[in-house]
Amino acid sequence: MPRQCTQCGKIYSRTIKRSHSMRASIRRLLPNLQYAVFDGKRVKACTRCIKTKAKAK
Repeated sequence: MPRQCTQCGKIYSRTIKRSHSMRASIRRLLPNLQYAVFDGKRVKACTRCIKTKAKAK
């Protein structure tokens, strides 16, 4: 299973990491996934989706 939010579909993004000598290497920025309960099911969701759902209550 990929590291993906089940609610919004957010996946990793890529960015360039630079060392002191300015050499470039690609780095992955992963979403902050947590286990949460949505509609009675335990799923992996990003913290933004969890926060939005808590606000809607």
